[in-house]
Amino acid sequence: MKETNKWLALIIVLVAPLLSVIDVYIVNMALPEIKQQYLTSDSNTELVISSYLLGYCVFLVTGGRAGDFFGRKKIFIIGMLSFTITSALCGYADTIFQLILFRFFQGVAAAFMIPQTLTIIQVTFREAKERNLAFGFFGITLGIASILGQFLGGYFVAHHYIEESWRLIFLINVPFGLVTVVLSFFFLQETTLHRGGKFDMLGVLLLTIALGSLIYGLTLVPEEGFSILVLLLLFLSGILLFIFWKNQKRKTQQQSSPLMNTNLFKIKSFNLVLLVALFFFGAHNSYLLICAVQFQNTLHLDPYVASQYFTFNGIGFLMSSFIALKLLHKYGIKLLIIGCFLMIISLVLQAFTLGDPANVNYIPWFLLLYGLGQGTLLPSILNYALKKIPTDYAALAGGVYSTVQQFSSAFGISIIGSVFFYSLKQGLDGYSIAMSMAIVYLVFVALFLYRLSKLNTANPS
Repeated sequence: MKETNKWLALIIVLVAPLLSVIDVYIVNMALPEIKQQYLTSDSNTELVISSYLLGYCVFLVTGGRAGDFFGRKKIFIIGMLSFTITSALCGYADTIFQLILFRFFQGVAAAFMIPQTLTIIQVTFREAKERNLAFGFFGITLGIASILGQFLGGYFVAHHYIEESWRLIFLINVPFGLVTVVLSFFFLQETTLHRGGKFDMLGVLLLTIALGSLIYGLTLVPEEGFSILVLLLLFLSGILLFIFWKNQKRKTQQQSSPLMNTNLFKIKSFNLVLLVALFFFGAHNSYLLICAVQFQNTLHLDPYVASQYFTFNGIGFLMSSFIALKLLHKYGIKLLIIGCFLMIISLVLQAFTLGDPANVNYIPWFLLLYGLGQGTLLPSILNYALKKIPTDYAALAGGVYSTVQQFSSAFGISIIGSVFFYSLKQGLDGYSIAMSMAIVYLVFVALFLYRLSKLNTANPS
């Protein structure tokens, strides 16, 4: 591929993580409006978020393998077109149940886009320095999308361009999606690695039910606690995941086209980065949701003003992310650990001050510091995840990494979010308690990064 077309292809495929991650966060600020519009319960309103994460997380590995079998360009275009259509359906949903259903299928569409993005980057940028830069831009896109989602959610709710302005948070995807589909036809090259064998439908079925039970069970925790239903779902998930693993291990040994080649998990650095992603995104995603609630309910900020504060997070993120990409080759994982501790310092300061509306003027500085740490850490996590992955495993590794990333949202929100909302009901300082738990998550991130640095020192190849 020509040098110019290579970077143009990168811009095209980065639209997928941009839109899909924006749609994780953009709903946060609009939830009160959606609840009022449909006159529905808190649990149904929360399903607008969790149904998207459910569809997204459950089908990521399947989406990655579909690209291996049927072509990455083809599946990317199908995923982007489906995402565009389901976004329009969400924007025109007449009932809360329609919105929840369309959000689920919007998440499924996203799950078929993202693994193709990662694999297209992996096979397009063969030279290590270029590939590291491309994955760095992918990470930067994720960070920008999370901040942009918070801002746009508040912006569209506050500015009544149409009668029910919250619908624009979904309809805004349509023009970007259509343009990306058209450009993909002309500027993306088809890549297919897999030849022969059958698509593992049994593996798809086992993994779909297992992850579906796990994610749905975790999303019920904030509302129901660890009820009988939740425990049954988690137990079912554990049994099915065990059966799935045994099935995939046998198929890997027999070389009979498994959905998930278990040899991937023999790469120790990949396993460590998955743990980093689990705790990092668990802390980060729950943090953003809790901030949105705290800023509006306790600090009495309207959605648009609250969303504007997140621009300081974005400024810090952009400043540090580009600097970190230049310094990463010199300082390596030490730089990521520094970023992790910057985030911890920010959360400590927030825990002690943001329970009082009188301290609202400190918010920009705390979010700026958090963004500086986030920008140092986030763009490089994926790069370390795929650093030693053979090209044949690229789509699978991307799907597994993205699955862990999305699962961590439910993992973080179900635990930290549950404690936060329960503490509020008991009249306690829920924000300080939740920030303390997020700090513990980030301490684990730092420990896993330290272990990864030792592993890389022992195995520099």
